[in-house]
Amino acid sequence: MASRNRCQRIVDRYERLDADPQLPMEMHVVRIGDIAFATNRFELYMDYMHRIQARSPFEQTFIVQLTGVPGNDGGSYLATERGEYGRGYSASRYCNVVSSKGGQELVEETVKSLKELAGT
Repeated sequence: MASRNRCQRIVDRYERLDADPQLPMEMHVVRIGDIAFATNRFELYMDYMHRIQARSPFEQTFIVQLTGVPGNDGGSYLATERGEYGRGYSASRYCNVVSSKGGQELVEETVKSLKELAGT
C-alpha cells in the first residue's frame, strides 16, 4: 500500500509540473552584521550549501533548510547532478520534487538575494 501511494504521488507531481513547471518556494535572507542566514524548503546536498557559501559576500552564511512549507508538500531532498547520476542517497524520483537543475536555480537566486542584501 505504501509503495502504491508513493508511486501515485510521483504521477500526481508529474501532472502538476506538466501544467506548471515551476515550484513556488518561500525563501528569506537575513543579515546580522557580517553574518547572513538564508532559508529554503529543501534538505540540500552539501554541494549546494557550499556553492552558496563560497559566493556569498558575507563573512559567514548559514543555510537554514526544511523551512516554510509543512506537510507532504514540504521539504524534500535536493540532489545534485552528480548525486542523480550516481543514484546517491535520496537522489531518486521518490525523494525529490525538483531536479538538480532546480537546485542550481536555488543557488543562483539565493546568491542574488544575498548580494542585494549586502548592497553589492
